[in-house]
Amino acid sequence: MRDVTAAAVRTLAAVLGAGALLLPAALAPVPVGYSAAVALVVAVWCLLVARAGGTAQGGAVGFVRRRLGFRAARTVTGLYFAGFATGQAAVALTAGEFAARLGGDAYGWSVAVLLAAATWATYRPRPLSTPVRRLRLAAVLTAAGGWWALGGAPDATASWWVLLPLLFGWVGIEGSVPGRTALTGTLLGVTAAAALYAVLLRPPAPLADLPLAPLALLSALVLALYCRTNLQATGTRWHELTGRPRAEGTATAATLALVTLTLAHLTGGTAAALLLLPGSATAAILAVVAVAAVRTLTTLTNRSKEKPHDHHDHHRPLEGVARPRR
Repeated sequence: MRDVTAAAVRTLAAVLGAGALLLPAALAPVPVGYSAAVALVVAVWCLLVARAGGTAQGGAVGFVRRRLGFRAARTVTGLYFAGFATGQAAVALTAGEFAARLGGDAYGWSVAVLLAAATWATYRPRPLSTPVRRLRLAAVLTAAGGWWALGGAPDATASWWVLLPLLFGWVGIEGSVPGRTALTGTLLGVTAAAALYAVLLRPPAPLADLPLAPLALLSALVLALYCRTNLQATGTRWHELTGRPRAEGTATAATLALVTLTLAHLTGGTAAALLLLPGSATAAILAVVAVAAVRTLTTLTNRSKEKPHDHHDHHRPLEGVARPRR
């Protein structure tokens, strides 16, 4: 039971993050059926990948490299870079929209958040300590719960296209699937995360005349912190792709995010529309990993169907051979 609980907690820690605050702010209200459909796809995907050995050892890139080769692994790394880079445009925009509740322009705040996060990630590249990461997760869940209690976003039109943006909330699952032994705990964690998203994406009726400034400030700050971490991750992916310095990759990703953010501002794009980009990258990564898993299972099945040699035949006397006299 302890192993099951530990696997569930690891899954939740891998999945939950900025999406708990970003998705409700950008997409809510979302029909429960849409959220459940995405969670079901993720659960089935986990079952498939676990049967092929899981991705917990070496992540999605290592899993694909061992089964499909170096080029396929580079494709996954490139998808990570593109998804993380463009995704920070949505993160920064949402942070800017929260900050604008305190005053000022949302786009201006978004640019400020993005530049501050990129500068911090470049010149202070040390990863956050474990206590800080836990505090950050607690803060983002607190902020998400606060906005849910206040009624969340005022309005949004939900249709089938939100399925791709919803995948943003499941980033992290692709590299944390264990083998069959811990699969029960992983599926329990997936179920818990799906239940949380289903609740957060269906806020109750809005409550009026409540102070929003402290909650808006907390939301903007925690999203800026996640933006910094994600930009730092793009630097690592850039180094894996090109062999060039991580700082260069962080700057490149920040520039791509800034261009994406500016285009969205000029064309009236929303955070929901921006989430299509990282959501598509996530879907592509899941698809490549699924292909690698299917190939592995097919190879194992073919090997099991091969007839083993009959070792007894090697010890049977040949017909017509003279036998020694007794």
